[in-house]
Amino acid sequence: MLTIVGDILNWLAAGVVFPCIFLPLAALFADARRSSTGVWLALIASAVIAGALFAALAPTLRAAPSLAQSLTFAAFAAGLAVIIFTAGGAGALIKRLSPPIETIVKGTGRTVMWLLLLMAFVQFGVVVLRYVFGVNFIFMQESITYMHGAVFLLAAGYALITDDHVRVDIFYRDAPANRKALIDFVGTYLLLFPVCLLLLWTASPYVANSWAVGEGSTEASGIQGVYLMKSLIPAFAALLAMAGFVIAGRAGETLRKGNQRSAA
Repeated sequence: MLTIVGDILNWLAAGVVFPCIFLPLAALFADARRSSTGVWLALIASAVIAGALFAALAPTLRAAPSLAQSLTFAAFAAGLAVIIFTAGGAGALIKRLSPPIETIVKGTGRTVMWLLLLMAFVQFGVVVLRYVFGVNFIFMQESITYMHGAVFLLAAGYALITDDHVRVDIFYRDAPANRKALIDFVGTYLLLFPVCLLLLWTASPYVANSWAVGEGSTEASGIQGVYLMKSLIPAFAALLAMAGFVIAGRAGETLRKGNQRSAA
């Protein structure tokens, strides 16, 4: 059962998250239904070829996909290409996908933020119990770590999409809208998406091994759910990728409008 769940998550990452991140890039180069679908397919093919060449050159990555895996990915790509064409092009599909994705990212962030209040109460209780009553509960201390990890990992996408993260604004703050959009677009593709994909790729065996042994606390009275906390890592990467998709979509739209005004 664990293997099946892991395979499903891996295929969702490879067959859905990975192809969807190329939608804003395809929409930037082509807006029409047929041309944007063709550009998207060309981008997917280029990425797959580049990945295969990289894996062939890297000695530790010579695990070629099986024929069934290759056909499954091709089916995912073909299905999404049909969806892009039916929706009216990459730009039209982004406009449909961005609102629900943004709602999920923001809703997750707002929900886990309540853990900050609970974390403060638990920490206050730990201090009172230890220094007033001389009592110490390991599970209470560990719960603070769990809540802190959940807030940091699950609210990161919210902070990114609402621009509440720490930003070095030497050049960005006073830049015109088009330049800001260009920085957001290029930064998302060169920095954010590669890190998200790398996290999803490397975290899969790490999290799977933790689930396989039911990894828990080293303390007998601690929380026996370390595997749950480690599962937040791929969730973190997925939410960041979703936030990046929305940001890239917005930036691409701004760049397209700027180009149209320049052409006019």
